[in-house]
Amino acid sequence: MEGSIVANDLGILQVHDFRRLLQAKGMSLEHNCRVYEVCNPRLTAQLIDIDPGLAHVLPCRISMHDQGGVTTVTTPMPSALMTEFSHAANVARLARTFEAGLQRVLRGLL
Repeated sequence: MEGSIVANDLGILQVHDFRRLLQAKGMSLEHNCRVYEVCNPRLTAQLIDIDPGLAHVLPCRISMHDQGGVTTVTTPMPSALMTEFSHAANVARLARTFEAGLQRVLRGLL
């Protein structure tokens, strides 16, 4: 996952390992579940400059979890999420650019 993220011009800001986090709190989780917070610094800066209200949907997140021997990777699509909260000019175009990077990450995992 990490290699695919970096290879597609995205930076990893944080990785949340929910299994470890919950174990540290005395709870158990049967499945591995990680959430990667990722961003493209150039696009993030442009989006926040256009509409600072978009900060609450950034960074983008990629979830990877195992269940029944199957690993599933999901991510909300920035074009749907960002245009839901902002109708500012250029947001849709920049969100699609961001989304294309996320889609390349997902395809790189196949």
